Amino acid sequence: MVSSVRNQWYPLWELVLVNDASPLAETAVALNALEDPRVKVIHLEKNQGIAGATNVAIERAVNDYIVFLDHDDELTDDCLFELSKCINTDDPDFIYSDEDKFTSSGDFSQPHFKPDWSPDTMMGTMYTCHVACVRLSVAKKIGGLNSEFNGCQDWDFILRLTEITNKISHIPKVLYHWRIIPESCASDISAKPYVLAASKAVRENALKRRGLSGTVESLSQFPGYFRINYALQGNPLISIIIPTRDNYEMLHRCVESLFNKTRYHNFELVIVDNGSIHADLLNYFDQLKHDDRVKVVRHDKPFNFSQLINVGVENSDGELLLLLNDDTEVLQEDWLERMGGYAQLSHIGAVGAKLIYADGISVQHAGVLNLYNGPMHAHIRQHKDSPGYFLRNQIEYNWLAVTGACLMVERKKYLAVGGFDETFPVAYNDVDFCVKLVDSGLYNISCVGVTLIHYESASRGQDHADQEKLARLRHELAHFYDKHPAYYQYDPFFNVNFAPNGFNFEVQN
Repeated sequence: MVSSVRNQWYPLWELVLVNDASPLAETAVALNALEDPRVKVIHLEKNQGIAGATNVAIERAVNDYIVFLDHDDELTDDCLFELSKCINTDDPDFIYSDEDKFTSSGDFSQPHFKPDWSPDTMMGTMYTCHVACVRLSVAKKIGGLNSEFNGCQDWDFILRLTEITNKISHIPKVLYHWRIIPESCASDISAKPYVLAASKAVRENALKRRGLSGTVESLSQFPGYFRINYALQGNPLISIIIPTRDNYEMLHRCVESLFNKTRYHNFELVIVDNGSIHADLLNYFDQLKHDDRVKVVRHDKPFNFSQLINVGVENSDGELLLLLNDDTEVLQEDWLERMGGYAQLSHIGAVGAKLIYADGISVQHAGVLNLYNGPMHAHIRQHKDSPGYFLRNQIEYNWLAVTGACLMVERKKYLAVGGFDETFPVAYNDVDFCVKLVDSGLYNISCVGVTLIHYESASRGQDHADQEKLARLRHELAHFYDKHPAYYQYDPFFNVNFAPNGFNFEVQN
């Protein structure tokens, strides 16, 4: 560890080592043998634990920024150089980088290529981890580390830090090697039971500190991991907007599943009919009109999905809007509350859900990535219960976009970005909408705690099924990048170290 600091390309550093009253005499001997004016050794008379000892080091630090380094890990040779470049460019209060792990034999493995700052991901998992570089004055302002959360003291520290600053930078490069040793968190998070208790407590404390109501739920299939379920505030009217045309069987299944399985009752259903002529569907509309919760809006114009959504919104009254395809099926009774709890958060834009194919096990949507070939669904065809890359398929992550097949957003946010752009009649309209939300300062999220079946494109067919549709798809993709050139082959919630079209987060060779 010490050698990795001495080997830094960037020369302007000090190393502060705190001996936390080790009972081993050789510890003090080894520390005192480090004859280097840049190394500062502090011997504590009483053990203070990891948070207390780190706070002593923070108080004795004299430079502008601090970097956290565990005694058995290593920095890459260019770590401080990359951090200094980022500081000169961004003037951040907090920087984190990618990282990997290495074994006792020196083999590197398990690279963690991270997204740019993702506040909800941070509530799901301590993803920023190492390397962590913090402006010293900010670290002191929030009072350093909290001993109450030893084992997850760094997680609590970053949660508190990012509540007072948005000057956060991510370096998409491995700058830190985390050593795997038996009974370490690098080897297995469940190796230290007190860490599991602390990891739940830091999030419960964050909810309380932020004045938010919610529960930290354990993931039964992944012991030691949790997700946040935010409580729906008040009793908001939720407008469920479903475009349809001559798709009786699908629409009937969708609507009946919605009525029969939804626990939350304060919703209205706005069905936007795009010129249906089939008798079975028209008869069904006549039946639905007797239900006070249902509006059927006729829109007899050429198909334009964005226009249908906007018409639905214009004819709705809800505080929350849920866009829903007619080829979906509700599976769980608490889906509206779970999605609504996220949608009501002030920093959240669009809320998506996990959608699975008709086989009941294969992922159709868990989030949208903007890749080399354009927007693509992540984890497609993977098992719905698979963890995904660093639990992306099981924990609520922030994404650049979510599919419009099941998308919830507050009305005021929808209107603030101008709704759906009707120059995208078929494809990429949902991605365009989500990007507008991101550009307005909001974060989109996939609420994978909610699962629906999506009989994908059953009513309109696949866009790549013939040459005409494929040409239209390419035209709308070009239009998307003309409108959003900054996102051409760029996704801040992906990582440049993945394969260009790695929708399963395959590492680029």
